[in-house]
Amino acid sequence: MTELDTSAGHPPRTPHPTTSSREPESTAMRTTPATPAEVDTWLTILHKRGHLHRAEPGPDNTWTVQRRRHSRPWTLHHPVLAMDWIEDIVRDIHQQDVETGR
Repeated sequence: MTELDTSAGHPPRTPHPTTSSREPESTAMRTTPATPAEVDTWLTILHKRGHLHRAEPGPDNTWTVQRRRHSRPWTLHHPVLAMDWIEDIVRDIHQQDVETGR
């Protein structure tokens, strides 16, 4: 493993924070941009598992998504933005699981 560059323009390295046992720690950091195929895969899985009412691909790497039947549809305009939205959904799902004691 290589050391992080701490020269001018880079923040100093800080120790890893301690987290509680209830909240998972995200240690992975993306090194490549999100791809349309990755977004398609995530949306398909979330839809099949019942976490999304609707997920449809559109032109030019856009997706129309709807969380619940009567919720407002959203258009995700870029794979990176879509992955941010997906991350929020996954975080909500995890929080619901913690609250229901699954």
